[in-house]
Amino acid sequence: MAQLSPRLRARLAQVPDIAREAAARAMEEVAQEIVDEMKRLAPVLRTPDKRRSAGALRDSIGWTWGDVPAGSFVIDEIRSGKNKGDQYATLRIRIYAGSKDAFYARFVEFGTKTGGPAQPFFFPVWKARRAEFRRRVRESVRRAIREAWDNG
Repeated sequence: MAQLSPRLRARLAQVPDIAREAAARAMEEVAQEIVDEMKRLAPVLRTPDKRRSAGALRDSIGWTWGDVPAGSFVIDEIRSGKNKGDQYATLRIRIYAGSKDAFYARFVEFGTKTGGPAQPFFFPVWKARRAEFRRRVRESVRRAIREAWDNG
């Protein structure tokens, strides 16, 4: 059986780090674009009251590498791998909406049983652009590996 040269072995050992860094950068860019578009679509309360302030819902939309803030719900996650389960998620960004001040985020997104109409701002963006964003992350990783390989 043929042996790999030490130089080739060293270059191959760098691939996971290069791929992880490229994926993380692309995932952050993608997550911010998703959040920006969701914020643009989020309804803003015209008349604040004692429990709700103008813009609280919009301002509660964000992304994180870790746990989401208390009172929010996770819309979806962008993972670095296609397998399910925490053991496969080398990198995972969570996109969320809601907070202690914007506790009503899920009621706005999905409506209420008592007749409050749904005003979706979260799922439409994610559903419409999910495939494009995942493609961009994959392309970023491939490009980074190719550039690193070409530059030796």
